[in-house]
Amino acid sequence: MKKTFAALLSTLVCMTFAAGNARAEEYLLSLNLTIPPTHNRWVKAIKPWVEELEKRSGGRIKVEPYFAGALSKQSEVMDSVRNGMADLGEAGYAVSIGNFLFHEQLMAVATPSRYTQNTVDLIREMEKAFPKEAEKDWRGTHYLFTHAADAGMFIATRDKPVTSLDQLKGMKIGVSGGGVRAERARALGATVVGIPTPDMYMSLEKGVIDGVLVDVDLLISRRIGEVVKHMTLLNMGGACFYMTMSESAYDNLPDELKRVVDELSGDYAKTLFSSFWNNSIESSGKKWISEMGGQFHVLPPEDYEKADKLLTDVDKQAWIVFLSDKGLPAEAMYQKFRELEKNYSVDIERSLLTTLGK
Repeated sequence: MKKTFAALLSTLVCMTFAAGNARAEEYLLSLNLTIPPTHNRWVKAIKPWVEELEKRSGGRIKVEPYFAGALSKQSEVMDSVRNGMADLGEAGYAVSIGNFLFHEQLMAVATPSRYTQNTVDLIREMEKAFPKEAEKDWRGTHYLFTHAADAGMFIATRDKPVTSLDQLKGMKIGVSGGGVRAERARALGATVVGIPTPDMYMSLEKGVIDGVLVDVDLLISRRIGEVVKHMTLLNMGGACFYMTMSESAYDNLPDELKRVVDELSGDYAKTLFSSFWNNSIESSGKKWISEMGGQFHVLPPEDYEKADKLLTDVDKQAWIVFLSDKGLPAEAMYQKFRELEKNYSVDIERSLLTTLGK
């Protein structure tokens, strides 16, 4: 009888120890990033999201970031998650034409005279309207969330301000990623030079190009504001970014940790990243003006009207025809985008950026 009790006691101790180990089991997740550790997007958005993930998991989830393309180049981040090279990946959709048909050029057709607001809500509405097409971009991964800046990309120039469309003609403008934005710049008379975002600073500094298409955040996060003194508020189209996870890494988590990941990928991520983008646009704009002598410019009303009409024609050719050839319902997508844009944008003259320098 004593032996039986001792055996039972030993079994219970082992079971308790095993259960304790199961509860304490940690999961180290690699995160593939193409941005440096000093980038605003990491410091003020991705890092806080990672820290909250680690906190809510009770320290059981640990994330190890790999910066500046240490694991792959930007166009291969999604594939690195699909093939298990990375457990998590964050990058822009518009890295090379044809990789992410639904998302990569989605915000590139923003109306030039409009300042996009609540961009993530607009994107979510588009994803709900065309779920099969949207989900193809994330195939083979456990999709977490999409985030995007409000506003858009504007024309930033070194020395010569662009205060009318005519002044843009013949200027060498650097554009990253190509696609619709490049076609738009050409249609306005600019000479387009394809340049990856990390190479823009040096190209501007050396005078290889006269300007670039960038969002306001890049003036500070990539220090482009040091070499450009003017930004013309003409919406040449925005960009959006994804955060996704390896299917095997997600499936390997116990249910309680899956719930943590799911919770932080919903409204929490939307609020965190939207707050980051909004604050970044305002703070970056103010810093550029006060510390680097930058100036924002608006065009005459007739130029905005002209750009809207001209670039609508470009969008239909460069976006609708391209996506239709790839089998997407491009015409319906375009009409839906225009319908939603009315609710998620304001005239650019009413935007925050026009008041920063006053």
